[in-house]
Amino acid sequence: MKQNYAATILLLLLIFSFPVCLYSYYIGSLSILNGYETLASFLFWSSIISLAFLFPLKKTVKLFVIYVRSVRGAAVFASYLVIHMFLYGLMLEGILIYLYRIPSTIFQTSISLSAILAYPESVVSVLADFAFNPSLNFAIPPGYSLALSLYSFVVAIVIGVLVVSNVMKVIEMSRICSVAQKSRAFLALPALGVIGGATCCLSIPFLISLVAPVTAVVSGSISVYYIAYLGFPVATAIALKYNLDSTIKIGSRLSPTGSRSES
Repeated sequence: MKQNYAATILLLLLIFSFPVCLYSYYIGSLSILNGYETLASFLFWSSIISLAFLFPLKKTVKLFVIYVRSVRGAAVFASYLVIHMFLYGLMLEGILIYLYRIPSTIFQTSISLSAILAYPESVVSVLADFAFNPSLNFAIPPGYSLALSLYSFVVAIVIGVLVVSNVMKVIEMSRICSVAQKSRAFLALPALGVIGGATCCLSIPFLISLVAPVTAVVSGSISVYYIAYLGFPVATAIALKYNLDSTIKIGSRLSPTGSRSES
């Protein structure tokens, strides 16, 4: 009952985020930080991640809470967050430069918060606002910069939770299974699944971004950036969830060490 009540509240907040975003167009703003758009994005993404953790990822979150208390689990989670936010920060900065023609000259290190509306007003522009706003921007001379959006932060948390749960579950299974069972490669495919899912973000555009200023990279195909920034995290989360479910099913068929060593 409490879960259904919470879900109802979250759905209402999710729906309410759209008129708030539309209102931000109505009032307009000469500033690079539109307060209503910032509020709308916060309502949208906080509702999305809360609903995800309440329903499809409920069991995953329970596993994560157990695993992240260990040093290894916490280290995996922290490492993934740092890598993910850095790579996606480069990616978003390139997209923002392309969309809003933001000057790329960087003279000094700085930090700023921005929420710039995408015009003309439409369903697509509203969705773009949610995807890219607000963004926390870091300028690093002579030509590098990072931009962290609520979207990149939310998907980093979700994928980080899934990565930790997958990695720690495979390690847990390897400890309780007999040598004979391990030799049947029951654990090999789940392990490969974790590696593939966790490294999904290391696509060609991201690797290029690591060795060249964003302003140079963005001269290439912007569509690749959209696919990488918006599509890859969702695909990664779905793949890791499927991999975790498969790993748990495999684990349920395996016995503790020695009890079914040759069955």
